[in-house]
Amino acid sequence: MKNFSLKMNWMSIVMLLSLGINFFVIGFMYAQHKAKEIRMTRLAFDNSISKLVEPFPRSGKHDFYVTMRSKREELIPIYRNIMSQRATIMTIIAEDRLDSDKLRKAMQEYHEKYHAMVNPSQEVMIKIISGLELTERQAILERYKNPPRRTYRSRENDDRRRPSRPMEQPQQSSFD
Repeated sequence: MKNFSLKMNWMSIVMLLSLGINFFVIGFMYAQHKAKEIRMTRLAFDNSISKLVEPFPRSGKHDFYVTMRSKREELIPIYRNIMSQRATIMTIIAEDRLDSDKLRKAMQEYHEKYHAMVNPSQEVMIKIISGLELTERQAILERYKNPPRRTYRSRENDDRRRPSRPMEQPQQSSFD
């Protein structure tokens, strides 16, 4: 009888461990899926739109990205269409004989699909800017003209720390 209860305790531990691992794997896969969706909506804004939104005041940027995130369901299919159209263009480019008219038509379709994604973001930007005072709009222009400097780490050395001020060169003595 004692041997039987020891086996049951061992089995319970193995089952709980297995259940925990399964929940972890499922959670990880779900998080990857959601991260991909978020990347898909942000990808279209990384250069063309975000450069215009970057100088907005913090509240304006927040409102923009929250509003665009709420439109994710309608933007993801558009983004997928854009990606498939890019693949179509690349296929046309790689054909044995280049058909310029076919390429031109495919690029026009790409242009139209891209604008279907950009137009909603422009409307959100106009709505946000309309709610700003003149001084806030002038501050946007000033931040656009003078963006904050970004510092990048040097890849030449392995030390990841940056000195707080430039290192001085040792002085050569006059006795040398």
